Amino acid sequence: MKFIPYVCCGDPNLDFTYKVVKTLAPYSHIIELGIPFSDPIADGKTIQAAANRALTAGQKNAVNIRHDSHDDALKNGVNTEQIFEMVKKLRSEKIAVPFVFMTYYNIIYSYDSEKFLRAMNEANVQGLIIPDLPFGEDKEFEKLAEEYEISIINLIAPNTKEERAKEILNNEKKFTYLVSVAGTTGARGEVSEQSLEFVKKIRPLAPNGQLFVGFGISNAEQAKKFVQAGADGVIVGSEIINIYSKYIVNGKIDENKGLEAIEKFAEVIQSA
Repeated sequence: MKFIPYVCCGDPNLDFTYKVVKTLAPYSHIIELGIPFSDPIADGKTIQAAANRALTAGQKNAVNIRHDSHDDALKNGVNTEQIFEMVKKLRSEKIAVPFVFMTYYNIIYSYDSEKFLRAMNEANVQGLIIPDLPFGEDKEFEKLAEEYEISIINLIAPNTKEERAKEILNNEKKFTYLVSVAGTTGARGEVSEQSLEFVKKIRPLAPNGQLFVGFGISNAEQAKKFVQAGADGVIVGSEIINIYSKYIVNGKIDENKGLEAIEKFAEVIQSA
């Protein structure tokens, strides 16, 4: 099973994120690093809550990440610059698993699009998921990403028309993200037949492509069903947040219990 965990950077602090990534790395095909945004369009209540924690108080307890001239940002939670620093620290410690960022275009635009892509390249982040930037909407940005060797990961939803899906699949750079349900992220109790049929429909359109299914996957049995339907692997985010958030009290987390539970979950998913 190829497994891509989603990690919300800065929840409840950046030091914990750093430890979560190190814990997940041995079990992961790729790690999706979420850059928190205050007005998401695709995130359900679990990831929204994690992003809010990260943006409001996420950085106050971080002590091991180098910030240089960005100390003033500590007062208001995690920011993009600090996330780049965390990634550089992980890379310096030989964490080699590929990283992709998941964020919204406003974050990239306000940072400066080319500066953002250059910083990704320098930090050795390989890909970028932008739910509010549809494929082909900003060809100049797509070209710029290619110049900086950044793979833009596109999404296909159940209501995507077949011709559009083919166009997206033909432009795959690293993998294509299949959105399993028409809705927002969030762990779900069961996998619907509609979701499985969606994967079965897309698989023949990309015989050699890498298809990863996300939105709603919360356990190994669900993951196995999607792989049997034709997916190469699964993306899990909300359930990981659910697992460690049980150990957050008044903004502070019992790191040992949280990391132990996350590792146990990753072992089960990866070996499904």
